[in-house]
Amino acid sequence: MKINLTLLVSLILHSNAYANIDDEGPFDKQGFSGEISLLTGISGGKSNFNIEKKIKNGELNSAGESDSEFIAMPLGQMTYTFGKQKVFLGTAREDIVEGVLAFELGYAFAIGEESALSFSYLPAIASDETWKDPYLLNSTRKKTDVSGNAYRVQYQNILNVGIDADFAYYDKDIDDELSGSSLTSNQELLKRSGDGYIFKLSAGLPLSQSTFITPSLGYSQFSADGDAMSFDQYNMGLTLMHSIGNHTFALNGDYSKADYDAENPIFGKTQENTSYGFNLMYEYSNFMGWKNVGFNVVAGYEDTDSNINFYDEESYMLGMGMTYLF
Repeated sequence: MKINLTLLVSLILHSNAYANIDDEGPFDKQGFSGEISLLTGISGGKSNFNIEKKIKNGELNSAGESDSEFIAMPLGQMTYTFGKQKVFLGTAREDIVEGVLAFELGYAFAIGEESALSFSYLPAIASDETWKDPYLLNSTRKKTDVSGNAYRVQYQNILNVGIDADFAYYDKDIDDELSGSSLTSNQELLKRSGDGYIFKLSAGLPLSQSTFITPSLGYSQFSADGDAMSFDQYNMGLTLMHSIGNHTFALNGDYSKADYDAENPIFGKTQENTSYGFNLMYEYSNFMGWKNVGFNVVAGYEDTDSNINFYDEESYMLGMGMTYLF
């Protein structure tokens, strides 16, 4: 399983604003600060868009085969805070909690005493590979490049009412699009390049001094060059965070439903997807008595069920690693 555009965009939409359990505000620590992490583990799942499975055998309208791989990735973020402003570079902790592994470059500033606005750019968020024609059966499929970028705006604690807003616009481009070229004369309906946006509202609610719950609602839309690949999606999520001593736990669950715009000419149905997933993170701070060093465990699972079996997907990730804070 690769951390591709679809996974990243859905996780950004499902992610909730990080509920800081300590009392330190986002602009309290001046100058340079940040963290560096190394995560290792396994990821895998089922998908007909898995580029490791070059040949699809059997019935076309069926789920993909299982696959897994070892992963090792450095993560982290560096921030420079000056007064009530800051610039940041890397992968934010609040996104890692929710499973978002995206590189981000941004700027944030305080609005009043308790609100903040940030703007960020996620370069080449969609850089990946996919099949030129994923619908080929019993023959070798050929790869093509996917590219794109995303632009994100976050408003924390809008008008001091405890609600956070997250908006992102993104584009996706398939270099050599041949979807359905051997099966239908309506290939135009299957073109996957396009652009879209995602929008989410969330609110952190303290249950106690050490426990937060954060519900969220979201909406996304993708306008593809082919109407059968364009969709509207509705999302809801819930995050629970709890801290006890040096141990912090975060559990996020989400559910979404996507409705597509036009009938798929290959399968004779208009695609409808329902998805659910969860992300779990555990951190043991000051691990082994080492100051500013943390031990982390991250687990994630997502399942997509479609009325067209070809688009059924399942993905998981399990990893652990160390973090150094500075």
